[in-house]
Amino acid sequence: MSQLPPRPRVLLADDHNGLRWALRDLLEETGFEVVGESGDGADAVALARLLQPDIVVIDVRMPALNGLDAAKLIKDQRPATQVVVLSAFESPELERQAREAGAFAYLDKGTMAGRVRRVLLSAAVQAVLDAHPLPPDEPDPRPAPERRESS
Repeated sequence: MSQLPPRPRVLLADDHNGLRWALRDLLEETGFEVVGESGDGADAVALARLLQPDIVVIDVRMPALNGLDAAKLIKDQRPATQVVVLSAFESPELERQAREAGAFAYLDKGTMAGRVRRVLLSAAVQAVLDAHPLPPDEPDPRPAPERRESS
């Protein structure tokens, strides 16, 4: 009997319970394992350290510690973890700040429904590649980070 490959492990951090629950359901239905949930940024950083997820999905506006500062701390502590920042706003400035914090992608909550699965699958691939670096003489097959599409 063959063993199934491990599912990408995701930590969800959003202070809006309903959105967090909807994301959890969507991710679990599409093959991700949600290993933890948080309603504030400081707790998300602590949980990321403890649970060591492949991906952290975090809202920009969070109590205790905003999502951008939390993303930077998570990436500093665990560089292979991919961070996807969510925002209620389509903002090139927030997207720039998310990238500077080390985020894999920035998603506007209003347009993310159709893109979330693709972005998180890309982030899962990136997490595996970052956790297992290639030898120096091998070409880098990693995809370019996801860019926000303008409507």
